[in-house]
Amino acid sequence: MKKNNSLLPALWSAAGLSLLIGLLLSIHTVGSIGRTTEIWQKKSGDLQELLALRKVAAERQNILKHYARFPAAPVPLETLARNAGPGLNPALRSTETHPTVPGWTARRINIGLNDMSGDDLGRFLEAASTATPPWALMACTLSASPTPGRLAKAELILETVERN
Repeated sequence: MKKNNSLLPALWSAAGLSLLIGLLLSIHTVGSIGRTTEIWQKKSGDLQELLALRKVAAERQNILKHYARFPAAPVPLETLARNAGPGLNPALRSTETHPTVPGWTARRINIGLNDMSGDDLGRFLEAASTATPPWALMACTLSASPTPGRLAKAELILETVERN
């Protein structure tokens, strides 16, 4: 019987120690709930951003696949001008290039077209915008001519992409 009595204080001590450890762990858990919630909210926001970026990346990949079907070099503007109207001779003012996505370069050309009709300009711009790859009109300055039905001068800035 004495053996059981000496075991009882040890059991109470172990139970008290277990209760104390449980209480400390509970306090620690309650204290870390706010921080854990904040971490999970940040991770949720990061996930939403990643999903949006994945969508943008997929759209851009589709655009690159579309452009990959085009010839590597754009149709020269001189060719487009000759096909658009007789006497259209673009005067090259400047050319600049800059890399875009890997494997592609953007080309921006400033040209001048002198003494042309509005119809010729319209045909030229239509040919440029429907070429493969297309030329985009970035800026246009028109000057009037004293001759009816003619434009004295057109200054155009056109841009396209080409494969490296």
